[in-house]
Amino acid sequence: MYLDDFINQQIQIKLRNFPEELTGDVTGIHRPDDWYMVKLVATEGMGIWVENPCLKRTEIVNQDGDPIPSEEQKEETCAVHLLIRWEYISSVLTFPTKDTVGVDEKATFIGFQPS
Repeated sequence: MYLDDFINQQIQIKLRNFPEELTGDVTGIHRPDDWYMVKLVATEGMGIWVENPCLKRTEIVNQDGDPIPSEEQKEETCAVHLLIRWEYISSVLTFPTKDTVGVDEKATFIGFQPS
C-alpha cells in the first residue's frame, strides 16, 4: 500500500462523518471538520493507526489492581495510538519531498486543543 511508505512520518488527513462521541481528549480530535496533521503509525484493512502524542491521564489503580490513594495520583501525558477507520477518512495528503512537515494554517496537530 502506498501509505506504508509514510510510516513514522507526518501526513495530513481530512475526516468525514466522524462520530461526535469519538471527539475529545482521548482521540485528540476536537474539531473533526478541520484537516489534521498526524504521525502515521501503521495501515491496515480497517483504517490507519495514528499517534495522539498528548493524552493526559491519571492512573487510579496500580498494575496489581489496587487503588492508588488520591494524594499519590498524578496526571501524566503519554502517547497513544488510535485507529481511524477508513469510513471516517475523506482524504489523505502525503508530503513525499519533505523530510519534516510542520502545520500550516489549514491543519491542526492531533491531540492539541484548538484555541
